[in-house]
Amino acid sequence: MSLQLNVPFEEKEDAKSKGAMWDAAAQTWYLPEDRYDLLMEVDKWIPEKNTPIILSSELTIAHADRPCWKCDHSNRVIAIASNYFYEKDMNERDEAVWLEQNFFTLFQQISDISSNLQAFLKDYYPDYKSGYSQTADGYYWYNHCESCKSIQGDWFLFDEAGSVFNPTEKDAAARIILKNFQLKYAPLIDAGYTYGDHLRLITEFATQGGED
Repeated sequence: MSLQLNVPFEEKEDAKSKGAMWDAAAQTWYLPEDRYDLLMEVDKWIPEKNTPIILSSELTIAHADRPCWKCDHSNRVIAIASNYFYEKDMNERDEAVWLEQNFFTLFQQISDISSNLQAFLKDYYPDYKSGYSQTADGYYWYNHCESCKSIQGDWFLFDEAGSVFNPTEKDAAARIILKNFQLKYAPLIDAGYTYGDHLRLITEFATQGGED
């Protein structure tokens, strides 16, 4: 779960003193996961400034099937998931901190995604892309219908009880497939996430699809 950093040449010694390491093959600086206690020390070198969530470099994608609300075409829809992640927040002293969140969740209302995750999605899931939502009044990353290209809104996939990513029964959770992909560096996002029994059902009964 190493985190890629954008360190100017003139600041390399400073970055090194704060725990950053050099990847000669990729020609980039990074922070190893075992040094994530130093995240705030290297925060200014994190390339993606609007992405306060660091995911694991072993990326989990949840898959489900749902007909398009507009044309009724049967679509594979996905959700970005994680068993643990780091989130930038404010502590009780009103100081910025990176907190480890050690639980499974699915992310929705995703507004920003790091470049390495964008490249991954373009290659593997081209129908999951940025689109403008009048309801949300902004651009977010959504599933799109493979046929008519309509946005498949997050409410109908995540928030509505009994929807594909909000199962209320174990049989529905078992129809979700979780696949893992190994990225070189940790992806980052700006998104919302939830808690609840539906996530427990997914972790217990979803099909483990392995690596793709």
